[in-house]
Amino acid sequence: MRLGIDAWGLSGDLFATGMGQYTYRLLTTLPEVDRELTAIAYAAPGEPRPAWLADHVDWRPVGRPLPAKLTALHSRVIALPVAVAADRLDLFHSPAVHMRPFFPPLPRLGCPHVVTLHDLIPLTYYRLRDLPVRQQVFYRWNLRRAASAGGLITVSEQSRMEILLRLRVPPHRVRTIHNGVDFAPNAMESALARRQVERPYILYAGSYEPRKNLVRALHAYRRLVEAGFPHRLVAVVERASGHEPEVARALAAMDIGPRVRFVHSLPEEDLRALYTHAEALFFPSLAEGFGYPPMQAAAIGLPAVVSDIPALREVMGPDALYVDPLDEGAMAAGLAAVLGDPALRSRLRDQGRERARRFTPEACTRAHLELYRDVLAGRLALPAPEVAGRRTRPAGQGVDG
Repeated sequence: MRLGIDAWGLSGDLFATGMGQYTYRLLTTLPEVDRELTAIAYAAPGEPRPAWLADHVDWRPVGRPLPAKLTALHSRVIALPVAVAADRLDLFHSPAVHMRPFFPPLPRLGCPHVVTLHDLIPLTYYRLRDLPVRQQVFYRWNLRRAASAGGLITVSEQSRMEILLRLRVPPHRVRTIHNGVDFAPNAMESALARRQVERPYILYAGSYEPRKNLVRALHAYRRLVEAGFPHRLVAVVERASGHEPEVARALAAMDIGPRVRFVHSLPEEDLRALYTHAEALFFPSLAEGFGYPPMQAAAIGLPAVVSDIPALREVMGPDALYVDPLDEGAMAAGLAAVLGDPALRSRLRDQGRERARRFTPEACTRAHLELYRDVLAGRLALPAPEVAGRRTRPAGQGVDG
């Protein structure tokens, strides 16, 4: 199989996002599991090859640099179809459906196309009509292309249910494949020194985006400080999320600024070190498709305090401490419980490691390969299965919601 994967931005800030980690795992594990597979990673114009990419995976920057709002559009709509045809691909996989127009749109190609739609958060959490018109148009266009793809992957049953409710896609063409996590401890403390991180600390992982709930997280952390806990807060955030000024203003109004450290664009070894030496993960997100950070924490035995939302309940089960993400007092109490109760910490640590073993990259990769083969064999193009003499249909509202 000759497989193309959209790898836009993996040499930069996007690497540390959930979508970036998902694509990274595909590119590193697919060629190992299927030795007959030829993988080509299609990058942004001029994007350097990442050091972690195996030599046997080709790296193809596509298109040319243009003004910021045109580069992705030209690369994926005009240049990519030409490159894909020249490379004679059997299948192309778009591992993300973006909302912002400076990210790549979904292409229309001459080969079968698989799309991963991690979630429908712009429809289910935000109100799409409240976003700038350009974002509304871009996202709806991407959703229509995703709905017409040869196969649609999502990362949790919660997200699959939302996709079937919102998009007109036959249920048999939408497949849940839980993310695989391969996240080992890194005990080297040099990464902490490089990032000016002092122990003990709580680790927040997310972005400046409002749904990641960072402002409330800061207020909850302030309550913890007022209760006498000595821990600092280290926030690993995606710089490109675009809402940094709001968080900075909120932090400036508090008296905890010197105890909060923001870090961006971490190489994986530094990220693993920050997880390894933390006392707890704080993940108060208001909406998720899967939630990488809690599972990464589980893999190394880091107790996690997370939002009580359906996707995280599905992924983490009983192996995290759940809190109301709208209640600052409840979040502070959850952190205090984990930090102050050795028995609870030990239980969450042991159960987390056990749970993470269910989410292996190999299992995730084999499920992807199975889907690819089903798409190439035309099995997902068949009519939906008959149920009690009637064809099953989703109760969709269409991509405009």
